[in-house]
Amino acid sequence: MSVASIRTNNLKSVPTTDLAVARKVLRALVPAETGIDNAIVAQTDLISSIVRGRMEMGASIQVGHDAAMLAADSLHRLFEVREQTIQCHRRLVVARDALGLDGSDLGCEKECL
Repeated sequence: MSVASIRTNNLKSVPTTDLAVARKVLRALVPAETGIDNAIVAQTDLISSIVRGRMEMGASIQVGHDAAMLAADSLHRLFEVREQTIQCHRRLVVARDALGLDGSDLGCEKECL
């Protein structure tokens, strides 16, 4: 996203500092959300590897069970973090709206902040 490509025609009443701060928040929010989703994908890959590895070895179902359970618990916690991040995003949208900004002002190509 280039600063030059951002529409600003409806921002005459918005102080430049507010817009700059909002854009900084967006630049931090998107990687945070992506990082959480990447962690969820990695954790599911780990769980799958543990279970498939046991099966490929022909080992008892007890082998790696504790590790798989811990990984599954971690996955659950990652989804809790994801839910909290969604709530954070929604509250930032309220703050954005209170400032009179919209997503296109911040450089969003689709629904974001």
